[in-house]
Amino acid sequence: MKRTARVIVGVSLAAVVAGCAQPGDKQPAPPLADIHLHFKWDQKEVISADEAIARLRDNNVVLAVVAGEPSATALELAAAGGDWVIPIFSPYIEHLSRYDWYRDPRVVQRAREGLRSGQYRGIGEVHLIAGNGPTAENEVVRGLFRLAAEFDVPLLLHTDASDGRYFARICQAHPDVRFLWAHAGGYLEADHVQGVIENCPNVWVEFSARDPWHYGTLVEDSGALRAGWLAVLQRYPDRFMVGSDPVWNAHQAYRWYEADEGWFHLDELIGFHRSWLSTLPSDLEERIRLTNAKRFFGVE
Repeated sequence: MKRTARVIVGVSLAAVVAGCAQPGDKQPAPPLADIHLHFKWDQKEVISADEAIARLRDNNVVLAVVAGEPSATALELAAAGGDWVIPIFSPYIEHLSRYDWYRDPRVVQRAREGLRSGQYRGIGEVHLIAGNGPTAENEVVRGLFRLAAEFDVPLLLHTDASDGRYFARICQAHPDVRFLWAHAGGYLEADHVQGVIENCPNVWVEFSARDPWHYGTLVEDSGALRAGWLAVLQRYPDRFMVGSDPVWNAHQAYRWYEADEGWFHLDELIGFHRSWLSTLPSDLEERIRLTNAKRFFGVE
């Protein structure tokens, strides 16, 4: 039976509304790089690749980095969009392998084949959650790290932990890997992120899922950045990017009763980022919104 999406109007925040393009606007929103997208089996039930691409274009996304689930679905979005859509290899090689992928030796072999073919230009999203699932010493995880270094492609890494030092040990142990740290460490505050950046020159940071509907903890209710973030951004202006991560009810990874309607919230998610970015000095805003990602992914 085909499931349906339960589309919910998100929390209405003045800051988000201000960041979204309005129908009467004379100028489109400035171009944006969205470096954390998913196109998954339980999203395809309710939205096609062409419809997803149209939503990205409506938000003036000019560089899109997408992981599939299963991994090959990322290629469908790239085929629908063109060269500005960059697919990365997901270790979730089958549609229900999220919880046991690290026990499957086929993951590393398929990643090698995909990178060698040029179909994929990165690896991720790889989830390492302290106390749950694989560790960084798992052989499949280590195999993906080795491939990222061998092919010189970025690896999008998700770490849920209460302290930035959890990830710092990983990035220091693998200095040849260019890590893109998903969600700026989840709930971690600016000082934890700064500590990682200072100790790992091979780490870049992205702010997907730091919106009010997921991790939060990036901005105040007023829309202003929380204490400490502006100083870190200004100190390391070339190390940060943004992404929407259009996954809804993300803490319920597999909902048997309904599809994932995250793509229907893309306007809200991107609007949130445009809003807080608009509070930054213009040069810093442009770097985080676009040019850092273009440089990181080698896009002219």
